[in-house]
Amino acid sequence: MSKRTEKLEETVCFVAGKLKGKQYAFRGTASLVLQGIDMNVDDIDIVCDKDTALSANKSFSEHVKDKVVFSEADKYKSYLGSFVINNVDVEIYGDWQIKNKDGQWSEMYSASDDQRVAIEIDGIEVFVTKIETELEMFAAMGRWSAYHKIKKQLASRKQPVLFK
Repeated sequence: MSKRTEKLEETVCFVAGKLKGKQYAFRGTASLVLQGIDMNVDDIDIVCDKDTALSANKSFSEHVKDKVVFSEADKYKSYLGSFVINNVDVEIYGDWQIKNKDGQWSEMYSASDDQRVAIEIDGIEVFVTKIETELEMFAAMGRWSAYHKIKKQLASRKQPVLFK
């Protein structure tokens, strides 16, 4: 295991411990790496519900970079904030929605049970977004190169999904 992956897992376990019992899931490239997809991780993204997002201001008070507040931009709306944990940028997206090219908002991404799966890292239960949810989000964001990279890696494993 690379030093980078060790640091990712250490940070993920710390965050998962603080969020235990709450609705959350690691998403994006961190989630994919934890599920065995070869991606480059620059930071850690977490999708969660509004209450979990807002409570992060207190749970991670000593790590706050930007407090979680409601934010709406041209393409996204969410309860958004960022933290620095173990020198890793961690971004929270609570009740995250993505606007498509027709101006319609996507379904709510909030780490509901149908959007996430539990994996175990060093004996700690960690929630990550399902591969299907990741593909859906990458498509909604128009991140087609990442979308096709994931699809190719899944196809090379001769199985349609990693988790059911």
